[in-house]
Amino acid sequence: MIYQVMIILGMLLVSPQQGMAYTIKKATTPAVKHSGLKELQNLSSGVAAVAEKATKAIVFLSVYKNIRNLPNDAFDPLDFFFGQRPDGKSPNPRRRGGVGSGFFIDLEKGYILTNNHVVSDADEIELKLANDRIYKGKIVGRDKNTDVAVVQVIDLSFDKKGLDALSMGTSGNMRVGDFVVALGAPYGLEASLSFGVISAIGRGNLDIANLGDFIQTDAAINPGNSGGPLLNIEGNVIGINTAIYSKTGGYNGIGFSVPSDLAVNIAEQLITSGRIQRGYLGVWMKPIDEELKKGLDIPDGVEGTLVFRVAKNSPADRAGLEPGDVIYEIDSLTTKNAGSIANAVGLKKPGTKIRLGLYRDGKPRVVKVTTDEHPEDKLAEEDFKQLPFGLALSNWNKKFKKDFGLKSNFGVFVRHVLAGSAADRSGIKPGDLILKIGDTKLGSVKQFHKISGSQSNTLMRIERAGQFFMIKLRK
Repeated sequence: MIYQVMIILGMLLVSPQQGMAYTIKKATTPAVKHSGLKELQNLSSGVAAVAEKATKAIVFLSVYKNIRNLPNDAFDPLDFFFGQRPDGKSPNPRRRGGVGSGFFIDLEKGYILTNNHVVSDADEIELKLANDRIYKGKIVGRDKNTDVAVVQVIDLSFDKKGLDALSMGTSGNMRVGDFVVALGAPYGLEASLSFGVISAIGRGNLDIANLGDFIQTDAAINPGNSGGPLLNIEGNVIGINTAIYSKTGGYNGIGFSVPSDLAVNIAEQLITSGRIQRGYLGVWMKPIDEELKKGLDIPDGVEGTLVFRVAKNSPADRAGLEPGDVIYEIDSLTTKNAGSIANAVGLKKPGTKIRLGLYRDGKPRVVKVTTDEHPEDKLAEEDFKQLPFGLALSNWNKKFKKDFGLKSNFGVFVRHVLAGSAADRSGIKPGDLILKIGDTKLGSVKQFHKISGSQSNTLMRIERAGQFFMIKLRK
């Protein structure tokens, strides 16, 4: 009892005087005054104003895929994106989900711009808008070559109160060092903003998408930011946040965005026709090193790409291109590698006339070519819908083995995969070699159709550029 009394007395001794509440003095003037204070205040106000308007256009996408149980030894490609439990079993064998971001580009029509990889495997898309209303969404069109997709709110009478659409800016005017703002839902944290600068432009050959160069930024981008906008200080979209460079999977100061100029081009085509038409040249290319340049008598300082094969009756064939030509320029723009040539040609519409600068036998020359529509794009979707799983296949041959870096001497080669088909949703890609169905080794396309046609679920062994894995192909 005495001990308790002493504690109470002690508390009385050190406690503030009864009846007086303690308050902390709040600042009424800047703690530090300096010559740049006004500029920083204006910058801060500008970023806040951009964020206030832009957050009204942000959409948070929850993407769900319904899956069936796989055999214990089968690999499900979705596990790479959505994870497994420590025991290797899927947390929900019938429904898997992921999150991403997007933004309204047309509020009245409910059009939302996002990444293809956010929605490509979706059986169901749920859209949470900035006014906290939730609606179902559908894919208007998507292009895996540029990783751009357009989604639409199914219910066009959706509540638009408190919402806004973003305006698309011109990414071609952006410079290294320009301030940018990134918005999205990193790790599901909605309406998160990060601020930074453009670190580089024209980043290609990143294995992010088949076509297009990227804007590099140090604005924090994390999983869940995919599909969100990258904005300039005027509040206009100059990119779609797409990927990061990281060894840990988290922010490492290097993020990449699809430039708005490219995104607008692709989105307009997807909304208009639901598909993309790529320009086609009809050449196979490989890089050249210094030793090969000497052998081909290419002048010092010239960077180019070697043509090692020309497709028959292709635009390149009709224009007179030959194996051994070294392309170094397209329409007066230097092309340093095969990727830059693929971009320059693939992003032009079919029927476009282009001017190729090349070296042949050590001498420069100019060749004019009219691009054609890519053979894969010419094929109507209805044609592929008649094929099992949406696959266009060919029998194995040495040409495929050499061109696609394959090791196997048997199997059936995947020439094309219909977007949204069972094969596409299972993760099969053009260039894959299907080696086995179950335990049966494949020797022809005819054999593939015979075996796969009798099974509702098909477990296949696949080779992709020398790597081997299993895929469950579902009808």
